[in-house]
Amino acid sequence: MELVDASTAEGYLRRTGRLGPADQVQVERLAGGVSNEVLRVTRGDGTATSSFVLKQARPQLRVPQPWFCTVERIWRETATLAACQPLVQPGQVPRILFEDRENYLFAMTAAPRDHRTWKHDLLAGVVDLEIARQCSRLLGAIHAGSWRDARIAREFADRQLFDELRLDPYYRTVARQVPEAAQAFAQLIDSIAANCCALVHADFSPKNILLFSGGLLLVDYETGHYGDPAFDLGFFFSHLFLKAYYHAPRSASMLAAVQAGWDAYRREVEPRIPARDWGALSARWTRHLGGCLWARLEGKSQVEYLTATPQRKSARALARSLLFQPTDGPGAIQQLEASLADGWNA
Repeated sequence: MELVDASTAEGYLRRTGRLGPADQVQVERLAGGVSNEVLRVTRGDGTATSSFVLKQARPQLRVPQPWFCTVERIWRETATLAACQPLVQPGQVPRILFEDRENYLFAMTAAPRDHRTWKHDLLAGVVDLEIARQCSRLLGAIHAGSWRDARIAREFADRQLFDELRLDPYYRTVARQVPEAAQAFAQLIDSIAANCCALVHADFSPKNILLFSGGLLLVDYETGHYGDPAFDLGFFFSHLFLKAYYHAPRSASMLAAVQAGWDAYRREVEPRIPARDWGALSARWTRHLGGCLWARLEGKSQVEYLTATPQRKSARALARSLLFQPTDGPGAIQQLEASLADGWNA
Protein backbone atom coordinates (compact mmCIF):
# COMPACT_ATOMS: atom_id res chain seq x y z
CA MET A 1 0.00 0.00 0.00
CA GLU A 2 1.42 3.34 -1.10
CA LEU A 3 0.71 6.03 1.47
CA VAL A 4 -0.60 9.19 -0.17
CA ASP A 5 -0.45 12.52 1.65
CA ALA A 6 -0.32 16.20 0.82
CA SER A 7 3.33 15.97 -0.29
CA THR A 8 2.93 12.89 -2.51
CA ALA A 9 -0.61 13.17 -3.90
CA GLU A 10 0.33 15.20 -6.98
CA GLY A 11 2.96 12.66 -8.01
CA TYR A 12 0.55 9.79 -7.39
CA LEU A 13 -2.16 11.40 -9.53
CA ARG A 14 0.23 12.13 -12.40
CA ARG A 15 1.76 8.66 -12.30
CA THR A 16 -1.66 6.99 -12.39
CA GLY A 17 -2.88 9.15 -15.26
CA ARG A 18 -5.48 11.06 -13.29
CA LEU A 19 -3.67 14.33 -13.90
CA GLY A 20 -2.24 15.38 -17.23
CA PRO A 21 1.36 16.64 -17.60
CA ALA A 22 0.18 20.22 -18.03
CA ASP A 23 -2.44 20.20 -15.28
CA GLN A 24 -1.82 22.69 -12.52
CA VAL A 25 -2.81 21.36 -9.12
CA GLN A 26 -2.88 22.32 -5.46
CA VAL A 27 -3.21 19.73 -2.68
CA GLU A 28 -4.19 20.48 0.91
CA ARG A 29 -4.86 18.23 3.87
CA LEU A 30 -8.35 18.51 5.30
CA ALA A 31 -8.68 18.56 9.07
CA GLY A 32 -11.20 16.88 11.28
CA GLY A 33 -10.96 13.14 10.60
CA VAL A 34 -9.27 10.66 12.90
CA SER A 35 -9.23 7.51 10.77
CA ASN A 36 -8.17 8.53 7.25
CA GLU A 37 -5.95 10.81 5.23
CA VAL A 38 -8.29 13.24 3.49
CA LEU A 39 -6.97 15.63 0.84
CA ARG A 40 -8.57 18.33 -1.27
CA VAL A 41 -7.15 18.44 -4.79
CA THR A 42 -7.79 21.63 -6.75
CA ARG A 43 -7.08 21.57 -10.44
CA GLY A 44 -7.07 24.70 -12.60
CA ASP A 45 -5.26 27.16 -14.83
CA GLY A 46 -5.99 30.37 -12.93
CA THR A 47 -9.21 31.11 -14.80
CA ALA A 48 -11.21 27.99 -14.04
CA THR A 49 -10.83 25.47 -11.24
CA SER A 50 -12.32 22.17 -10.17
CA SER A 51 -11.82 20.26 -6.94
CA PHE A 52 -12.21 16.73 -5.68
CA VAL A 53 -11.38 14.87 -2.49
CA LEU A 54 -8.93 11.98 -2.12
CA LYS A 55 -9.50 9.70 0.85
CA GLN A 56 -7.20 6.90 1.98
CA ALA A 57 -7.71 4.62 4.97
CA ARG A 58 -5.14 4.43 7.76
CA PRO A 59 -4.81 1.43 10.10
CA GLN A 60 -4.34 3.47 13.30
CA LEU A 61 -6.81 6.14 14.31
CA ARG A 62 -5.54 9.47 15.62
CA VAL A 63 -6.90 9.43 19.17
CA PRO A 64 -5.08 9.39 22.55
CA GLN A 65 -5.88 5.73 23.31
CA PRO A 66 -4.65 2.92 20.99
CA TRP A 67 -7.32 2.28 18.34
CA PHE A 68 -6.79 0.22 15.19
CA CYS A 69 -9.11 -0.85 12.38
CA THR A 70 -8.70 -2.62 9.04
CA VAL A 71 -8.13 -0.43 5.99
CA GLU A 72 -10.73 -2.54 4.16
CA ARG A 73 -13.30 -0.21 5.72
CA ILE A 74 -12.71 2.22 2.84
CA TRP A 75 -14.72 -0.09 0.57
CA ARG A 76 -17.59 -0.16 3.01
CA GLU A 77 -17.59 3.62 2.67
CA THR A 78 -17.83 3.58 -1.13
CA ALA A 79 -20.58 0.95 -1.01
CA THR A 80 -22.57 3.01 1.50
CA LEU A 81 -22.11 6.14 -0.59
CA ALA A 82 -23.54 4.34 -3.61
CA ALA A 83 -26.46 2.96 -1.61
CA CYS A 84 -27.39 6.38 -0.21
CA GLN A 85 -27.38 8.20 -3.55
CA PRO A 86 -30.90 7.19 -4.64
CA LEU A 87 -32.38 7.65 -1.16
CA VAL A 88 -31.69 11.36 -0.65
CA GLN A 89 -31.99 14.65 -2.49
CA PRO A 90 -29.43 15.22 -5.28
CA GLY A 91 -26.19 16.74 -4.05
CA GLN A 92 -26.51 15.69 -0.42
CA VAL A 93 -24.15 12.71 -0.87
CA PRO A 94 -20.76 12.89 -2.67
CA ARG A 95 -20.33 11.06 -5.99
CA ILE A 96 -17.48 8.59 -6.36
CA LEU A 97 -15.04 9.55 -9.14
CA PHE A 98 -12.60 6.65 -9.03
CA GLU A 99 -11.32 3.87 -6.76
CA ASP A 100 -7.79 2.49 -6.29
CA ARG A 101 -8.29 -0.93 -4.72
CA GLU A 102 -4.58 -1.66 -4.40
CA ASN A 103 -3.96 1.45 -2.31
CA TYR A 104 -7.24 1.62 -0.36
CA LEU A 105 -8.03 5.02 -1.78
CA PHE A 106 -10.87 6.66 -3.63
CA ALA A 107 -11.83 10.08 -4.97
CA MET A 108 -15.18 11.82 -4.66
CA THR A 109 -16.80 15.14 -5.44
CA ALA A 110 -16.00 18.00 -3.06
CA ALA A 111 -18.13 20.56 -1.30
CA PRO A 112 -17.54 24.19 -2.34
CA ARG A 113 -14.36 25.65 -0.88
CA ASP A 114 -16.26 28.09 1.30
CA HIS A 115 -18.13 25.34 3.13
CA ARG A 116 -18.16 25.02 6.90
CA THR A 117 -19.19 22.20 9.19
CA TRP A 118 -22.43 22.34 11.08
CA LYS A 119 -20.36 21.63 14.20
CA HIS A 120 -18.52 24.91 13.63
CA ASP A 121 -21.79 26.82 13.57
CA LEU A 122 -23.23 25.09 16.61
CA LEU A 123 -20.15 25.62 18.77
CA ALA A 124 -20.16 29.29 17.74
CA GLY A 125 -23.75 29.57 18.92
CA VAL A 126 -25.17 29.91 15.40
CA VAL A 127 -28.29 27.77 15.50
CA ASP A 128 -30.45 27.66 12.38
CA LEU A 129 -33.58 25.58 12.99
CA GLU A 130 -34.05 24.94 9.27
CA ILE A 131 -30.62 23.30 9.09
CA ALA A 132 -31.60 21.10 12.04
CA ARG A 133 -34.71 20.10 10.14
CA GLN A 134 -32.84 19.45 6.88
CA CYS A 135 -30.28 17.25 8.60
CA SER A 136 -32.95 15.26 10.41
CA ARG A 137 -34.93 14.81 7.20
CA LEU A 138 -31.75 13.58 5.50
CA LEU A 139 -31.22 10.97 8.20
CA GLY A 140 -34.87 10.02 8.03
CA ALA A 141 -34.72 9.64 4.24
CA ILE A 142 -31.83 7.15 4.55
CA HIS A 143 -33.71 5.14 7.15
CA ALA A 144 -37.15 5.20 5.56
CA GLY A 145 -35.81 4.65 2.04
CA SER A 146 -33.93 1.51 3.07
CA TRP A 147 -36.48 0.16 5.55
CA ARG A 148 -36.46 -3.64 5.44
CA ASP A 149 -34.88 -3.56 1.96
CA ALA A 150 -33.75 -7.13 1.27
CA ARG A 151 -30.93 -6.15 -1.11
CA ILE A 152 -29.44 -3.64 1.31
CA ALA A 153 -29.85 -6.13 4.15
CA ARG A 154 -27.74 -8.67 2.23
CA GLU A 155 -25.09 -6.23 1.04
CA PHE A 156 -24.57 -4.54 4.41
CA ALA A 157 -25.17 -7.45 6.77
CA ASP A 158 -21.59 -7.46 8.09
CA ARG A 159 -21.41 -5.25 11.16
CA GLN A 160 -17.79 -5.95 12.11
CA LEU A 161 -16.56 -2.45 11.23
CA PHE A 162 -19.44 -0.91 13.14
CA ASP A 163 -18.44 -3.06 16.10
CA GLU A 164 -14.77 -2.05 15.86
CA LEU A 165 -15.39 1.67 15.31
CA ARG A 166 -18.47 2.23 17.43
CA LEU A 167 -19.60 -0.51 19.79
CA ASP A 168 -16.20 -1.36 21.23
CA PRO A 169 -14.69 2.15 21.59
CA TYR A 170 -18.01 3.57 22.74
CA TYR A 171 -20.17 1.12 24.65
CA ARG A 172 -17.73 -1.58 25.73
CA THR A 173 -15.09 0.94 26.77
CA VAL A 174 -17.50 2.64 29.17
CA ALA A 175 -18.77 -0.72 30.38
CA ARG A 176 -15.22 -1.73 31.32
CA GLN A 177 -14.72 1.51 33.20
CA VAL A 178 -18.12 1.55 34.93
CA PRO A 179 -18.93 -2.03 36.05
CA GLU A 180 -22.38 -1.04 37.34
CA ALA A 181 -23.37 -0.14 33.77
CA ALA A 182 -21.84 -3.21 32.08
CA GLN A 183 -25.06 -5.21 31.93
CA ALA A 184 -27.06 -2.29 30.55
CA PHE A 185 -24.49 -1.71 27.81
CA ALA A 186 -24.38 -5.43 27.00
CA GLN A 187 -28.16 -5.44 26.62
CA LEU A 188 -27.98 -2.36 24.43
CA ILE A 189 -25.42 -4.03 22.16
CA ASP A 190 -27.52 -7.21 21.97
CA SER A 191 -30.60 -5.18 21.03
CA ILE A 192 -28.97 -4.05 17.78
CA ALA A 193 -28.88 -7.54 16.28
CA ALA A 194 -32.51 -8.02 17.26
CA ASN A 195 -33.69 -4.82 15.56
CA CYS A 196 -31.94 -4.64 12.19
CA CYS A 197 -34.31 -2.90 9.80
CA ALA A 198 -32.56 -0.10 7.84
CA LEU A 199 -29.31 1.28 6.47
CA VAL A 200 -27.45 2.95 9.34
CA HIS A 201 -24.83 5.65 8.74
CA ALA A 202 -23.38 5.35 12.28
CA ASP A 203 -21.39 8.60 12.01
CA PHE A 204 -24.21 11.07 11.46
CA SER A 205 -22.85 14.03 13.39
CA PRO A 206 -22.52 17.81 12.91
CA LYS A 207 -18.81 17.47 12.06
CA ASN A 208 -19.76 15.35 9.03
CA ILE A 209 -22.39 17.74 7.70
CA LEU A 210 -20.86 20.38 5.44
CA LEU A 211 -22.85 23.57 4.92
CA PHE A 212 -22.61 25.98 2.01
CA SER A 213 -24.77 28.39 0.08
CA GLY A 214 -27.57 26.40 -1.46
CA GLY A 215 -27.19 23.12 0.34
CA LEU A 216 -25.47 20.63 2.59
CA LEU A 217 -23.31 17.55 2.07
CA LEU A 218 -23.07 14.48 4.32
CA VAL A 219 -19.64 12.82 4.46
CA ASP A 220 -17.90 9.84 6.17
CA TYR A 221 -19.71 6.57 5.44
CA GLU A 222 -17.24 3.89 6.54
CA THR A 223 -19.38 2.65 9.44
CA GLY A 224 -22.45 2.15 7.24
CA HIS A 225 -24.31 -1.13 7.78
CA TYR A 226 -27.75 -2.71 7.88
CA GLY A 227 -28.73 -2.41 11.49
CA ASP A 228 -30.80 -0.56 14.03
CA PRO A 229 -31.59 3.07 13.09
CA ALA A 230 -32.06 3.72 16.80
CA PHE A 231 -28.26 3.92 17.03
CA ASP A 232 -28.15 6.70 14.42
CA LEU A 233 -30.77 8.64 16.34
CA GLY A 234 -28.96 8.24 19.63
CA PHE A 235 -25.61 9.12 18.08
CA PHE A 236 -26.94 12.18 16.23
CA PHE A 237 -28.96 13.66 19.06
CA SER A 238 -26.19 13.04 21.59
CA HIS A 239 -24.16 15.65 19.70
CA LEU A 240 -26.97 18.18 19.94
CA PHE A 241 -27.55 17.41 23.62
CA LEU A 242 -23.85 17.89 24.42
CA LYS A 243 -23.81 21.23 22.63
CA ALA A 244 -26.79 22.32 24.68
CA TYR A 245 -24.68 21.65 27.79
CA TYR A 246 -21.74 23.45 26.21
CA HIS A 247 -23.79 26.62 25.74
CA ALA A 248 -25.48 26.50 29.15
CA PRO A 249 -26.96 28.61 30.58
CA ARG A 250 -27.78 30.08 27.14
CA SER A 251 -29.16 26.84 25.70
CA ALA A 252 -32.64 27.87 24.51
CA SER A 253 -31.69 27.87 20.84
CA MET A 254 -30.05 24.43 21.09
CA LEU A 255 -33.11 23.04 22.82
CA ALA A 256 -35.20 24.44 19.98
CA ALA A 257 -32.88 22.74 17.46
CA VAL A 258 -33.27 19.41 19.25
CA GLN A 259 -37.05 19.72 19.16
CA ALA A 260 -37.09 20.84 15.52
CA GLY A 261 -34.80 17.99 14.54
CA TRP A 262 -36.87 15.33 16.27
CA ASP A 263 -40.12 16.68 14.78
CA ALA A 264 -38.61 16.72 11.27
CA TYR A 265 -37.29 13.16 11.59
CA ARG A 266 -40.66 11.93 12.81
CA ARG A 267 -42.50 13.61 9.94
CA GLU A 268 -40.06 12.07 7.44
CA VAL A 269 -40.14 8.51 8.76
CA GLU A 270 -43.42 7.84 10.55
CA PRO A 271 -45.66 7.95 7.43
CA ARG A 272 -43.27 5.72 5.44
CA ILE A 273 -42.90 2.70 7.70
CA PRO A 274 -45.36 0.37 9.45
CA ALA A 275 -46.96 1.88 12.54
CA ARG A 276 -45.69 -0.98 14.72
CA ASP A 277 -42.12 -0.38 13.54
CA TRP A 278 -42.37 3.33 14.24
CA GLY A 279 -43.69 2.69 17.73
CA ALA A 280 -40.84 0.30 18.49
CA LEU A 281 -38.18 2.68 17.14
CA SER A 282 -39.63 5.59 19.11
CA ALA A 283 -39.56 3.53 22.27
CA ARG A 284 -35.97 2.29 22.06
CA TRP A 285 -33.74 4.97 20.53
CA THR A 286 -33.28 7.02 23.69
CA ARG A 287 -31.32 4.18 25.30
CA HIS A 288 -28.77 4.68 22.53
CA LEU A 289 -28.92 8.39 23.25
CA GLY A 290 -27.93 7.64 26.83
CA GLY A 291 -25.21 5.23 25.73
CA CYS A 292 -23.73 7.66 23.22
CA LEU A 293 -23.81 10.56 25.67
CA TRP A 294 -21.96 8.48 28.22
CA ALA A 295 -19.47 7.25 25.63
CA ARG A 296 -18.61 10.76 24.45
CA LEU A 297 -17.75 11.61 28.05
CA GLU A 298 -15.81 8.47 29.01
CA GLY A 299 -15.21 6.34 25.89
CA LYS A 300 -12.26 6.30 23.50
CA SER A 301 -13.60 9.19 21.40
CA GLN A 302 -14.36 11.80 24.04
CA VAL A 303 -15.93 15.13 23.16
CA GLU A 304 -13.21 17.78 23.24
CA TYR A 305 -15.21 20.92 23.88
CA LEU A 306 -17.23 20.06 26.99
CA THR A 307 -14.61 20.65 29.68
CA ALA A 308 -16.52 22.34 32.51
CA THR A 309 -17.09 19.93 35.40
CA PRO A 310 -20.69 20.90 36.26
CA GLN A 311 -21.84 20.45 32.66
CA ARG A 312 -20.05 17.12 32.31
CA LYS A 313 -21.53 15.92 35.60
CA SER A 314 -25.04 16.87 34.51
CA ALA A 315 -24.60 15.30 31.07
CA ARG A 316 -23.37 12.08 32.68
CA ALA A 317 -26.36 12.00 35.03
CA LEU A 318 -28.72 12.39 32.08
CA ALA A 319 -26.89 9.67 30.15
CA ARG A 320 -27.26 7.30 33.09
CA SER A 321 -30.96 8.08 33.43
CA LEU A 322 -31.66 7.48 29.74
CA LEU A 323 -29.71 4.23 29.67
CA PHE A 324 -31.27 2.74 32.80
CA GLN A 325 -34.74 4.27 32.50
CA PRO A 326 -35.41 4.83 28.79
CA THR A 327 -38.16 7.14 27.63
CA ASP A 328 -39.35 8.36 24.25
CA GLY A 329 -38.10 11.32 22.23
CA PRO A 330 -40.29 13.98 23.84
CA GLY A 331 -39.45 12.56 27.25
CA ALA A 332 -35.72 12.79 26.57
CA ILE A 333 -36.05 16.40 25.45
CA GLN A 334 -37.98 17.20 28.62
CA GLN A 335 -35.25 15.59 30.72
CA LEU A 336 -32.60 17.64 28.91
CA GLU A 337 -34.53 20.83 29.56
CA ALA A 338 -34.90 19.97 33.24
CA SER A 339 -31.21 19.07 33.51
CA LEU A 340 -30.15 22.38 31.97
CA ALA A 341 -32.39 24.26 34.40
CA ASP A 342 -31.10 22.41 37.45
CA GLY A 343 -28.55 23.73 39.92
CA TRP A 344 -25.61 25.33 38.09
CA ASN A 345 -27.96 26.68 35.41
CA ALA A 346 -30.53 28.13 37.78
